[in-house]
Formats: sequence, C-alpha cells, structure tokens
Amino acid sequence: MAAPAYLVSFHHRIRLDHNLPPLTCLYDEETQRIVRGAKGVLMPKYLSPTRYRAICALAKSHFPDLSARFLYRGKSKQIKLFRRLKVPHPSTKLFHRPVLAARALAEHGPPMAYPFVLKGDSGGGGYRVFPVASRDDYLEGLKTLPADEPVLVQRWVKNRGMDLRVVVVGSKVKSYFRVGGESFYNNVCRGAAIDYGLYPEKQVMGAELAMKVSRLANIGMAGYDVMFPEHGPCLMIEVNFFFGKKGLGGPRGFDEFFFDAVMEWRKRL
Repeated sequence: MAAPAYLVSFHHRIRLDHNLPPLTCLYDEETQRIVRGAKGVLMPKYLSPTRYRAICALAKSHFPDLSARFLYRGKSKQIKLFRRLKVPHPSTKLFHRPVLAARALAEHGPPMAYPFVLKGDSGGGGYRVFPVASRDDYLEGLKTLPADEPVLVQRWVKNRGMDLRVVVVGSKVKSYFRVGGESFYNNVCRGAAIDYGLYPEKQVMGAELAMKVSRLANIGMAGYDVMFPEHGPCLMIEVNFFFGKKGLGGPRGFDEFFFDAVMEWRKRL
C-alpha cells in the first residue's frame, strides 16, 4: 500500500502535514527524507539564494516559486526580460554605468527627448528614480547613482499622476491604484493615496498583464507596477520582488492573502 501524500512547511506561521523550522539543517538525512518524499514544500518567509536552491534540489514541488527573484534582480535585467517576452513597456535605453551615460551625453546629446525618467538599477520606493527635464537634471541625477551599477533612461509616460500596483502570489491577484496627485512619485511610502475602486476595467487589464508576466517568467510572488498612457496599451514598468504591504491591509492583510494563495496551491496539488 502506497504511503499517503503529504506536504512540508518551512514557514514559521503556516502549518501543513510536516512542519520544519525555517533554518532546519538540510544536510540531516531525516530532513532530506521528509523533504524528498513530500508532494510539495512551502518555502520559509525569508531565505538566501543558496538555501532556496538547496530546498529546490530536494523538493518535487515548492511554493512560491522564487527563482525569478534571483534571476531578475535589478531594473536592467527586468527590461531585458520584458523585451524577450515582448511585454509592452516604456521605451528604455540602458547604460552599463553612469559614467558611460554621461560620456554618451557629451558625444551624442540626450538619449531621448526631454522630459524623460532616469533610474538606477537598484532601489525601491522611488529611490534612485528622477524626473529629467534638462541636461543639468540628467547630470545631477547621474552623480547620485552607484558608479558600478547600470543606468536606465526611460520614456516619460503621461499617466495623470497614478499607477496600478498588482500583487500576484501563486494564482491569487489583488490590485489597487496609487494616486500621487501633483507629485512625480506614486509610491505609497511617499504619501500616495490608495484607491481600490478606481477604473475597474483598467485594473482588469493590468492584472491580466501581470498574470501573463508571472506565467511566462515563472514569477511566483511579486508586486507589479503598471501605467496607463493616454494612448496605446497599458505598460509594465517594474517588478517588485519585495513590496510594501499597506495596500494589502498591512502585514496582517498580506498574511491572509498569502495564506489563501497557499491553500489554493494545496488544492491544486
């Protein structure tokens, strides 16, 4: 008679059939036997790339799929992903380092018509993102960016001071508009308002785009930023693998959302 199927949880708050502490030694033979025999493994809340790969090597199936978090870290890698997947996004030029962007400016002029948006490769919450209306703005912004990281120059999208945040965890989706008003930044941490009911038809379009990217790139958990220009399709701006939870109801709201996603995964298995 075959042994009954079971699930293993490394998550400190969600209990399944077998529950292991998040930092359980993966070299232990009994631990390896339990993980290898499981139909699915729930990942811990926090883990390093090395530990993630170690659990994946043992598990038949796991949730959520976090591989993209390590593959597409940085905005320049995400732009290359969007290009490969043919996902609509703002026209973007990439430079390997700020000094090369400054050199190109001196030799060839601005990379695109003003105004445009200058972005560093790393940083969240609007950090290292600057509106550029002139040559001086561009040079000043470049001076603030890390010298050894890529630089993005992106077409300015007229979006009426708002963008859509779409959070995807497994098969669960939640979206809301972030309204910055007169501010260039639409980040909630910078004071943008949250509106769950604004433009429901656009929220459907944005959620469909986010789910498409999730499916094609095997992204198991992320917060997507989507903008709606005056003309043309909605545009994917960025994938946030670490995102704020205020729009989900804070940490407790996110935990409930994540738990529902885990239960959906469990049913599918």
